[in-house]
Amino acid sequence: MIKDIASLQNSIVKEAAELNLKKYRSQRREFLVEGVRAVQEAINSGWELTAIFFDDTVSGEKISLMLQHNAVSCYHVSRSIIERLTDTKNPQGIVATVKEQHNSLDDLADENGLLLVLDEVRDPGNVGTIIRTADAAGAAGVVLLSACADLYSPKVVRSTMGSIFHLPIITDVEKNSFCSWCNKENWALWVSSLSGGTSIYEIKWEEKVALVMGNEANGVSEDMLKAAKQKAFIPMQGKAESLNVSIAAGVFMFEALHKQALATK
Repeated sequence: MIKDIASLQNSIVKEAAELNLKKYRSQRREFLVEGVRAVQEAINSGWELTAIFFDDTVSGEKISLMLQHNAVSCYHVSRSIIERLTDTKNPQGIVATVKEQHNSLDDLADENGLLLVLDEVRDPGNVGTIIRTADAAGAAGVVLLSACADLYSPKVVRSTMGSIFHLPIITDVEKNSFCSWCNKENWALWVSSLSGGTSIYEIKWEEKVALVMGNEANGVSEDMLKAAKQKAFIPMQGKAESLNVSIAAGVFMFEALHKQALATK
């Protein structure tokens, strides 16, 4: 059943808007998802939606299809309410509140391939883009070590373009415990490096590689560099000193995908 809400002061609207702040996301273990495609991806992937808000820019037919197999509270609201719920200048006409899902490293123990690890990557756009690229490249999962951007912030969620719902993502992992887990589960710990190490085009990719991408300004932290089994770099022909971390991650991941494809021929 669809209900109408017109007031910005409505308690349901206020509670949903609070999820723009990390404090309330952490307390309630919920986050906001904006846009028809992203909301549909959440539904298709089996995540639990707690409410849907939509305005007149979204057809009732689309909403009816979304609700066909979901008993979720649904609210027809004004444009001003949609704007209150989002942090974008020109928001799409639909926002959902979704329950967080929490994976653990043990969920990845029996996987192989490439595990993408972020070490203090703080820009939400970079984190979201890397998750989207990891999804496209078929990565086993993504690990966010402590001090990364909040996975469930609106900008990270938006930047993943729905990929947040497609692959395991483990957050707030302490570096020492992650290194110990890699040793226990036979994941080869590799780090991206601007100097030293081996070119990604010459390196022999292993069956299980946990590749660490570092902070936008400072690169991989000293602790992870010391723990690494292998350093790898991307050769560059021009004069740029480095690549944006999300671009570099994409180069690494698709080179790994290419090498894996060759190995299976």
